[in-house]
Parts: sequence; C-alpha cells; structure tokens
Amino acid sequence: MAETSARLTFHRSLYLPEAVRAAAEAYGAYAESIEVTDTEVETIAVLKGFDPGYGDVLPDGFANHALFETVVRTRATLGGPA
Repeated sequence: MAETSARLTFHRSLYLPEAVRAAAEAYGAYAESIEVTDTEVETIAVLKGFDPGYGDVLPDGFANHALFETVVRTRATLGGPA
C-alpha cells in the first residue's frame, strides 16, 4: 500500500475508547495498520498504509463509525434501544 497516514483524536467526553477500538476492528481491512492509544483525556487512532485513492473518505468514515459505536453503546448502557 501507499505511504499514507491519518492521525485522529477522539476526546473522551464525546467518544468511548472501546467505540474507537471497535471502529479500528471494523476498518482494519482498509489499512496496513491501525494503532489505538489512550491518554487521560483522549483516544488516538493512527491509520497507516491505506490506499491514497480513499483521500479523506477513510478517516472520515472511521470517525463516523467511532461516533456510531459510541451512540449504540451509550444507549445500551442507559437501557435504551441500540
């Protein structure tokens, strides 16, 4: 794959770390590697080696999936519909 990368930061006040990890699992086939690390206030995902033809679509889709996973998991925790 090409030498492409994207660094995405997800503030913990908005995104669940496990939701970012779920997005990494879902998008794993589209990049050579996706590394997820946590700090005290944010979760960082670094996508490396994805097709440059994806442009911003791959990182944007990853971020949308992390948000989706956060919503679904938060609803489930609160007892609402998934």
